[in-house]
Amino acid sequence: MCAFQFVLNLKKNFNRLIPSSAKKYIAALLISSGKKNCASMSYELEVPYNSIYEFLDPKNFQEASLKQYLIAMVHVYSTEQNKGIFIVDSTQIVKLYAKKLECCCYDFSNSMKLVVKGMSCVTSVWTNGKIVIPLDFSFWTRKKDLKNDANYKKKTDISKDLISELKDKIPFEYIALDGEYGSESFLTFLHKNNLKYSIRIPKNRRVLIGNTDAQLKKQPFFQLKKNERYKTATGSYKGIPALFTSQKRKGKNGTKQIVFVVSNLESLTPKQHILSYERRWPIEKMFRTLKQSLGIQHCQSNSRKKQRAHIYATFLAFAELEKQKIYKKKKSPEEILKIIRIQNKGKKDPALPLLEGYIM
Repeated sequence: MCAFQFVLNLKKNFNRLIPSSAKKYIAALLISSGKKNCASMSYELEVPYNSIYEFLDPKNFQEASLKQYLIAMVHVYSTEQNKGIFIVDSTQIVKLYAKKLECCCYDFSNSMKLVVKGMSCVTSVWTNGKIVIPLDFSFWTRKKDLKNDANYKKKTDISKDLISELKDKIPFEYIALDGEYGSESFLTFLHKNNLKYSIRIPKNRRVLIGNTDAQLKKQPFFQLKKNERYKTATGSYKGIPALFTSQKRKGKNGTKQIVFVVSNLESLTPKQHILSYERRWPIEKMFRTLKQSLGIQHCQSNSRKKQRAHIYATFLAFAELEKQKIYKKKKSPEEILKIIRIQNKGKKDPALPLLEGYIM
C-alpha cells in the first residue's frame, strides 16, 4: 500500500473514532509550548477553558474508540515483511507535590535515579523500527497504598493483562522486555501462550546448559575470550527451554561487563539475539518525548479517570507526530513538533484547529 493510501486510511479512522473534544485537546497539547494543563493551554491559545477541559469529563472520554484508533494504526503500518514487535515497560510520571491524587504512589524513577512520588504506569507499545505507536497502559500502586490488599497486582501481572488483551488484536513478531520480566512466572506465561520473546535476564539466574546447572555468570560456556563479544547456548531455566545469549559491553568508568538475554527466537546469530532485544529502546525514547515535550505529567486533576484521559491524549498526540514523521521524512517527533509550533505561532483560533486540518 502506498504512503498516500496509508494517510487516507488513518484520516478516515481518525475522523470516525476520535471525538471532537479529544481532537481539540490533542491539538492544544501539540500547539502550546507551555504547561499542558487546561488553564495554561486555554490561556496561551486564548480559547475558553471549557473548550479544553471538556475532554477530561468522563462522559466525553471515549477510551474504547481511542484504543481502536491506535490499533488501527498498527494494522496500517504492519506488513508481512515487518510485523513489528510488542514492548511492555513501566515509567514513573513524577508528581512531587500531589496530595490528593487518587493514583499516586512512591516508585523508582529511572530518569531521576531515585524513589519519587508520582503515577507509575505500565505501558504497552508497538513499533516496526520506523514508527512507534503507544497502545494502552495501567496504573500500578504499592500494596501499602491500597485500601484492599486483594486488589494488589505486581507490575509483571499487569503486563500479563496488557499482553493478553492485545496479543490477538495486533500483529507482531515477538515481545521485547526488560530485566524485571526475566522470571520463572513470566517466562511460563509466555510459553503457555505460545508467544515469541526476547528478554534481558539477570546474571544470577540459575540455568541448565548441557550438564552444568549454575548461575549464568558462572556458566563455563559464557567465559568469553578476549575478542569474543557474543555467545549463545541452548538450555533451560526452571525447566523452561530457551536460548541464552551473553554480550560483552562497556560498563561504567571504562570497565567491561557481561549481560544476558533469554529468548525463544530460533535461527538467529548471537549478535542478532542482542539486536532483537535492543529493538525495545524506542519505548524509552517515547517516554522522554511524552515527558519533555507533550506534558504527560502536567495534568493537575486529582481524579484517576481524568489523569487517564490526559495520558491517552498524549498517546494520541505522540502517535500523530510519529505518523507525520514518516510522511514528512523527518528523523524524530520533536522535529515535527517544532514545525507545528512554528506554523501555529501567534494564531488564535477560538475553535482550535482540528488535527486533520494541519497534521494530515
